[in-house]
Amino acid sequence: MSEMINYQLFEASMTALSQLYLLTFYHAGILSFLAGLITPTIYFDKPEKNEKGSVLRRLFIFIAVLLFCFGTLSSFTVPAMINALQQHYFVALSDLVYPVWAYLYLPLFLLGIGIHVALRRAISPRLNKLKQKMTKKTTMARDERTDVRTVKAFLPETVQYDPEKYIDLNKGVFVGLDREHQPQYIPLDDIQKQHADIIGTTGAGKGVASGLILYQLILANEGVFVMDPKNDEWAPHLMKYACEKAGKPFYLIDLNKKAPQLDLLADATPEQIEELLVAGFSLAEKGDVADFYRIDDRKAAREAPLQASHIERRSFKNLLNTVYVRGIAETIKAFYGKLEELSLVESINAIEGMRLQDVYDQGGCCYVIGSMRNSKILITQKMILIRLFQLAETRDRVAGKPRPIAIFLDELKYHISKPAMEGLGAARDKGVHMFLAHQSIADLKDCPADLNGDAVVGAVVENTKFKLVYRLQDPDTAKWVSEMSGTILVDDETRYVEANKSLSEVVEDKRNIRMAERQYVDTNMLLNLPAFVSYIFTTNDVPKPSLIAPIKVQKQHLVTFDETQQTLPDEPEELTQESEEPMGELLVHEDEHSEPDESPTPQEPVIEDDPNELDLDTFKPAGDEPKTTPQRNAEEEAAELEALSQQIDGFNE
Repeated sequence: MSEMINYQLFEASMTALSQLYLLTFYHAGILSFLAGLITPTIYFDKPEKNEKGSVLRRLFIFIAVLLFCFGTLSSFTVPAMINALQQHYFVALSDLVYPVWAYLYLPLFLLGIGIHVALRRAISPRLNKLKQKMTKKTTMARDERTDVRTVKAFLPETVQYDPEKYIDLNKGVFVGLDREHQPQYIPLDDIQKQHADIIGTTGAGKGVASGLILYQLILANEGVFVMDPKNDEWAPHLMKYACEKAGKPFYLIDLNKKAPQLDLLADATPEQIEELLVAGFSLAEKGDVADFYRIDDRKAAREAPLQASHIERRSFKNLLNTVYVRGIAETIKAFYGKLEELSLVESINAIEGMRLQDVYDQGGCCYVIGSMRNSKILITQKMILIRLFQLAETRDRVAGKPRPIAIFLDELKYHISKPAMEGLGAARDKGVHMFLAHQSIADLKDCPADLNGDAVVGAVVENTKFKLVYRLQDPDTAKWVSEMSGTILVDDETRYVEANKSLSEVVEDKRNIRMAERQYVDTNMLLNLPAFVSYIFTTNDVPKPSLIAPIKVQKQHLVTFDETQQTLPDEPEELTQESEEPMGELLVHEDEHSEPDESPTPQEPVIEDDPNELDLDTFKPAGDEPKTTPQRNAEEEAAELEALSQQIDGFNE
C-alpha cells in the first residue's frame, strides 16, 4: 500500500515538474523579465524604522523570488529538481536541455529592474501632482499671494452693456458694474467735493470712464470744461450729445485753428493777466542762476497790462501792440518773443468771442482741442487752466452756492504748471473739482523746471481722493498704486520636498502655513486688468473692481465757435469794425470821450470847424436847402492829420 502511495506521489510530482519544465522552456524569458520588474520593490518600498511591511509588499517579495527562481534561474533549478526526484525514487535521470536563448534570462531580469526604476522616476512626480490636486485644502486658510500665471482667473472679465440703462442721478453717479454685474454709484455730492485721478495705459478705458462721468455731470447741471490735447475721436460727440440731452450750450474751441474763437481775457484784471503771463511763460523762480535774468521778464509781465488801456487788455494781440511792449522789444527780448508767439494764436484772441464765464453761469460744456507738440498751444493750454481758476475765485459764494464746475485734464503732463498745482488744493473750495488723466507716475514727474517731480506726485495723490485705475504697463506705477490700496493678511505656505530612493523629488503630504502680508490690489492684478475694467479707490471703502462700457453715440458734424457765429445775423458795422481801427485812433477817441481838451496846446492847431459837431443855431431842415457834401481842401486835411499825430505822440510821452 505504501509503495502504491509513493508511486502516486512520484507520478504527480513528475507531472508537475514536467509542466514546470515545459513552462520554463517556452516562457522563462517572460518570467525572468517579470521578476526584474517586481524585485526592486524590496528596496524602494522598504518600511521606515518602527514600521512593519505591508502584506502587499510581502506578497510582491514572494512572487519576485518565485519568478526569479523559476524564471531567471529556471535552466538550473528545474533540471536539478527533476533529477533530485528521480534519484530519490531510483529512476534513470533524464537529460533535460534548454534553448540557446536561456542565456538571455539574466539580461532580461536586469532589463526589468531598469524599466522598473525608470518608470518609478517618471511616474512618481505625476502621482504626486495628482495627489496634490485631489487633496481638498482646509477652508481655515486665508488668501494667498497672487501668481501672474493664474491671476486673470481672479479678475472680472469685460462685459458689453448699455450704461444709459443704469444712469440715475437720484442714486448718484454711475461708475460701472461690480463683479456680480450690479450697478455701482458714488453720491453726486462726493464727486463734486473731491478731485479724481484716472490712471491707465493707452486704450485701457480712461476716455470711456471720463466720458461716462462727465456725461452725467452735464445732466446734473454742472459746467464742464474738457482740455483735450490729443483730439479724441469720440469725446466731443459724447459731450455734445449730453448737452443736447440736458438742453445746455456746447462750445467747441480748436486752439489749432487759425480763426478767433475764445475771448480768454474777457473781464480780466491787470493782476490776472500778469498771473497768466507768468504761468504760461514759466517766469517763476526755479532756484537756478537764470532766476536773475527772469526779473526783467516778470517786471514786463506786470507792467504790460498795467500800462495798457482797457481795449488794449482785451487780447494778447492788442497787448503786443501797446507802446510799453513795443518799447521793450529790444531790451526784454524773451518776454517780447513769447508774447509775440502768443499773439499768433488766433483762437484765443477773439474780442467778443466765447467767454469762459458763460459756462460758469449757464452750465453746459466747453470742449477745448489742444496740442501735444505745438509750443504756442501748450502755453495757451496752461493759461486757459489758470484762467478757469481765476474765474472760480472771483465768483460770489456769499449770496448762494455757486454752480459746480468740472474740469477734465486729459494727458495731464501737458497742463502742469506751478500755479496749476498750487491751485489744485484750493480749487475744491471754490466749487471746482478736477479729473486728471495720465498714463503713469512718470507723466507727473515730467513737469516744468520750476516744479519738483516728487512734489507734483504728492500733490496729485493728496488732493485726488477718488481714483480710477485701469490696466498699467509701468511696473513703478503699478507698485505706486498698489501701495495706496493697503495691505491684507495672507497665508504663506511652506511645503517639504524630499528625494526618494529612485532619486526623484516628491512633495510630502504635510505643509506649514504662516501669516504674511501683501497689497490688497497688488502689481500682478494691475498689470493684467482686462480692457474697460478698473479698480475704484475711494475714501469710504476698500478698492473695488468696476466694469464700464462706452455710451453709444453717433458721430455728427462739429463746428467750432467761430463757425457758429457766422450763421448769426451780422452786427452793426460800427461794432464789428471797432477792433479793426488803428491803435492810434482808438486812443484818440477814448481820450476825446473821457477827457475833452479845455485849451489847446501850442503844438496843436485849433480846429474850429468840426464836421462831426451839430450846431443848433445854424441847423435848417433838410427840405430848405439842397444836400451838399462839405468840401475840404488839402491844407485842412494835412493840418488835421498833423494834429492827430502830435496828439498820439503826446500820449506816448
